[in-house]
Amino acid sequence: MKPKLIIFDWDGTLADTTGPIINTFQHTFADCGLPPPEADTIRGLIGYNLITIIHHLVPDADQHLKEQLAETYAHHYLNPNNHNMRLFDSALPCLSTLKEQGYWLAVATGKGRIGLDKAIAQTGTADFWLATTCASEQPSKPAPDMVFKLCDELGLLPADSVVVGDTVYDLEMAANAGAPAIAVATGAHSAAQLAEQPCLAVLKDLSELPEFLAAL
Repeated sequence: MKPKLIIFDWDGTLADTTGPIINTFQHTFADCGLPPPEADTIRGLIGYNLITIIHHLVPDADQHLKEQLAETYAHHYLNPNNHNMRLFDSALPCLSTLKEQGYWLAVATGKGRIGLDKAIAQTGTADFWLATTCASEQPSKPAPDMVFKLCDELGLLPADSVVVGDTVYDLEMAANAGAPAIAVATGAHSAAQLAEQPCLAVLKDLSELPEFLAAL
C-alpha cells in the first residue's frame, strides 16, 4: 500500500552534511582542549542527537564539559559564516515531484529546533513540509516518538507513513514506530550497514525515490 506521509531525515538524507558535521565535531573538541575524535567514530554516531553523540565520544566527561562541548558545537555549526547547508542535487527535484504527486512531506531529524529552522530557511524548503519535529522536542532516534508526533499531528497511523533516512537509527526509529522505511546510501552509514536493517529498499540517492514509491 502506498504511504500517505513521507518522513525525511535531514542530515545525510536531504542535505550533504556528513563531512561538515565531522569537521565541526573535530574543531569543537580541539577548541575545548580535547583530542579530536576520529572521523569514522563520529560518522558511526551521526543520526543521534547532539547530547547523545557527545556522551558516546566522552562518556567519562563531567556535565560541565559536556555542556561546554554542546555549546561550542552549536556556536560553530550555527555561525552564519559556517556555510554547512547544501542540499543534495537530487533533493529538490525529488521533493517537488512527490509534492506534485500528492504525498504529504515531513521532517524528523536529530537536529535541534534552532538548527532545523535555520536549515529550512537557508534551503528555501519551508513550503514542502506539513510538519517537522526534532531531537530537542522528542527523544532521540531510534526512539519512535518523532514518528508518533508527526503522525498524531497529521491524523495518520505510522503504517500510513514511510521513513526515509541514511542511518541505521532512522531505520530503527521507523521499525520501533511500526512504520516502513526506505534507506538512501548518501550519508553517514554505508549501503551494507543499511541493508542489515529492516527497510523496503536501499536506494542510491533520492532521485530513485519517486519511481520506487510509484511501484509500491
